[in-house]
Amino acid sequence: MTIILTVVFIILLLFIVGWGISIYNSLISTRNQVDNQFANIDVILKQRADQIPQLVTITEKAMEHEKSLFTSLSDARQRYLNAQQVDDKISASNEMGRVLSRIVAVAENYPTLISGEQFSQLQIALSEVEDKLAQRREGFNDATTEYNTAIQMFPNSIIAGFFNFKLLPLLDISDDEKKYNGIQFK
Repeated sequence: MTIILTVVFIILLLFIVGWGISIYNSLISTRNQVDNQFANIDVILKQRADQIPQLVTITEKAMEHEKSLFTSLSDARQRYLNAQQVDDKISASNEMGRVLSRIVAVAENYPTLISGEQFSQLQIALSEVEDKLAQRREGFNDATTEYNTAIQMFPNSIIAGFFNFKLLPLLDISDDEKKYNGIQFK
């Protein structure tokens, strides 16, 4: 009888261990998908960060009393470039996006600035980068949501907690991007 109980216990233990390994591998797979999606976005975020010094150079003289915006943008850019963790990069990127939107909106109050060829070219380049980000942000947020859901669901949450899987932030859409002010005729 003890042999049968021992065999049943060993089979049950092997089943539980196999089940735990399966959950762990699934969580690793979903986290790797998030990392892959972010790596695709990271290239574009770096392009955006590289455009910031040019934007500052072009707009700083015309908008001298908007210095706090440039300081915020520079700080966010530096945080992004120094960030090592995905969530730190996301936070800095979200802040860069918010400040960039404010600068472009404020720049519209400076007709000589926005009519300049350098600013127009930079605005087009920034717009292209933002379009690329918007396209990839959806895939990243989908992968992140799938990962976050997987680590929160029972019984996955037991394995996720044991191996210290953490929730990851989504890439935000700024308030300016959410606004719709209607068609503007100038």
